[in-house]
Amino acid sequence: MDHLDEHDSDEMKAVPVSDGPAARLRKKRSKIWDEYRPIFVDGAIQSAECLYCHIHMSCRGADGQSNGTSHLWRHQKICRAKDGFGPSPLQQDADLPYVVNEVDPVDQILPDSLDDINLVTRSENSKFRSKVWKDFIPFYVGGRVQGADCVHCHKRLSADKGRSHLNRHTQTCPARNGNSMSHQKGVLFQSSVPNFKSRLQDELSPALTNGKVQIAEYANKFLKGSSGDRSPAGHHILALPAMDEMNSTEQNMTSAQTAAGISRKFDQEASYQELTKMIISLGYPLSIVEHEEMRRFAKSLNPTFNMASSIDIEEYSTLLFQKEKTDLKEKIALLSHRISLSASVWAPQGAEASVKYLCLAAHFIDSEWKLQRKIIKFGVFRSSPSSLERMIHFKEACVGDSDSGPFYVIQEAIRDWNLDQKHFSLTSVSAVRNNEDTSKVMEMLTQGKCIPIRGELYNVACVDDVLNSIVSKGQLVLHHVGNILEKFIQAQMSSSLTRQQLLEVVAHMGLKCPQEDAKWWHKIYFRLEVFVHWKKAYPSEELLSAEDTKIVEPACRILRAFYRAVEVISGPVCSTANIYFNELWKVRTTLQEEASSDHTELANMVWVMQEAFNEYWQNSYVWLSIPVVLDPRFKITFIEFRLKRAFGTDAEKYVSTVRDTIRELFHEYCGSLEKSGVDTSTCEARDVEFDGFDSDSLEDWDEHLNAQTRSQLLTELDNYLEDGLVPRKDDFDILNWWMSNSTKYPTLSIMARDVLAMPASAVNCEAALSSEGNTIHKQWSTLSIKTIEALVCTRDWMK
Repeated sequence: MDHLDEHDSDEMKAVPVSDGPAARLRKKRSKIWDEYRPIFVDGAIQSAECLYCHIHMSCRGADGQSNGTSHLWRHQKICRAKDGFGPSPLQQDADLPYVVNEVDPVDQILPDSLDDINLVTRSENSKFRSKVWKDFIPFYVGGRVQGADCVHCHKRLSADKGRSHLNRHTQTCPARNGNSMSHQKGVLFQSSVPNFKSRLQDELSPALTNGKVQIAEYANKFLKGSSGDRSPAGHHILALPAMDEMNSTEQNMTSAQTAAGISRKFDQEASYQELTKMIISLGYPLSIVEHEEMRRFAKSLNPTFNMASSIDIEEYSTLLFQKEKTDLKEKIALLSHRISLSASVWAPQGAEASVKYLCLAAHFIDSEWKLQRKIIKFGVFRSSPSSLERMIHFKEACVGDSDSGPFYVIQEAIRDWNLDQKHFSLTSVSAVRNNEDTSKVMEMLTQGKCIPIRGELYNVACVDDVLNSIVSKGQLVLHHVGNILEKFIQAQMSSSLTRQQLLEVVAHMGLKCPQEDAKWWHKIYFRLEVFVHWKKAYPSEELLSAEDTKIVEPACRILRAFYRAVEVISGPVCSTANIYFNELWKVRTTLQEEASSDHTELANMVWVMQEAFNEYWQNSYVWLSIPVVLDPRFKITFIEFRLKRAFGTDAEKYVSTVRDTIRELFHEYCGSLEKSGVDTSTCEARDVEFDGFDSDSLEDWDEHLNAQTRSQLLTELDNYLEDGLVPRKDDFDILNWWMSNSTKYPTLSIMARDVLAMPASAVNCEAALSSEGNTIHKQWSTLSIKTIEALVCTRDWMK
């Protein structure tokens, strides 16, 4: 009989004594126990731990009875870790990376958590004929193979559906080569012995039972100690889902994620960069990294991560800004066309600040004919410290007059970004536009011939500012309307039924509720829309008196026109300049219609608004009309039609001004092309001079060629204006049209590219409808102006 069979029925009886688990054996009936450490639960051997590879072998069957020791003998015959190593060195050598703890974690697990365990060796199943099982130990749950533990890296893989992924793992296992080398050299490396973490995971595997996820709560139970006493503990054991509950895709994803987690090395530098990007994009104060809660949270994610300081984040922000700025400057330098600028004023959040900032954004159409808006400069607009404390806290309050103001900021941006020969127009808010420094910038650029047609398209008024200014003319009447609406809302909020109806009406409006810091007229307009929609939903109810209704509904139509113009022109999606004319025309038409109201106060309010609007229209109709002429759906015929309705018998004068401006602008663009032709003619003239001709005698010929070229170019504009109109469609893309027709209209397409990028607004819609305007975090404002510029610009570029 084989010696394995001789010991098949051998058992070991144990009598518990007070000397601990190691002294519980009075008698050993089998020599196999010289190779294993028994694991006791309730005085009976539950499993055995190999002293060489530390695998746990089950000693109980599914029925709870002893299953003998033959499988223990078989394991010793194939145990890889046994060759050349005895149990004594493994347990006694203090230099080894693995140390057996006197109090084993398994001894601390309650008996009921070990039910249904069935761990066996690979040789117990005759199906394990594949060579792959030389590198894996099968893991059983409920009598079925659920996983396979790599003997090298101790990673557990699914094993219930095929073995091919096990073969792939053996080829890529990072610990396998190390094991082979260590066995060959007779030296035990760390990779050849399971560490305590992997061993503990194996010992806690009983929490995975019945193929389902189980969470064992031990907070209210007692764990057994080495001395036999029981002490409360609050440990939780979380088991992962069984492999047979996962489909093949989930198994592959889990395996890939685990492998990535093992192979990926923690990168402190990359973590700092991601942290910096998060702080910038969300507008957080830099000091957030110094909050104890933030540091504690980061340590909980990765104990090896060392939290950066606010100074570190400031340095990383500056480095990121410089990198992004270099990339954007290279992109702009490659553009062959002009760039428009917009200027807005920013302020710190909170109370009235002693410093304000000037923000410059570049508007251009890139090489793919996509409209872009990028902040390129952020400087001090005005600094007037009111107290010593403000001067100390706000460092930019110390910035001198020579380093602040529109002239310095705009001039510095043009110089830094090399825009002196690429500048087209400037759109600015009233605070910038009416500043003396802005006029100096225009004079400087005009004298240097840096902007087209003597700056007639320069220093454009921000439409949002203009519309807000016009609405403020009716502030007295509109506040009266607001009081009427306040009484209406209070009446509806008096009962739960009408309050619920009111909320339902608001939900179906599809209009975004204004924020607390919204402009006063925006709040009134929202309540007007609520009233109008309520009246449509419940027409039988008497809501307001006839006199109040006569003023409320026209006021709603007026403010609706202003709101929609701001929403379209300053929306989150950059708009091309050809849409501005029509949106403002709607405002003009609405005011004209409401001017004939029977309500005296309302009629007077509209008349004042019309006066302000007509003044703006008189100064802006030229630059508003030029982009429309370059819209192939409308061209000059649309402008003629509209201006006749706007100016009546004087319309021809205004139409003529638009025609002349278009031709003059086009002529300048032709001139830029002629310069290259003149240089070529000059070179040719010099060559002819060497052949015996005087270069002066060919000047008239050069003039003739230039005139002929000019005539051909002007024919391009005439052909465009005379060609038929493109049919209007909802999905019409004007930039795509010009890109497609750039070969047919080469010069005109270059001009259209610059004109259509002109902005009508210097602020976004949210800031346009906010009483505070554009703001930065109050803690950002305590930084140096260079750091603030880096934060604001980088945040914009990351969007």
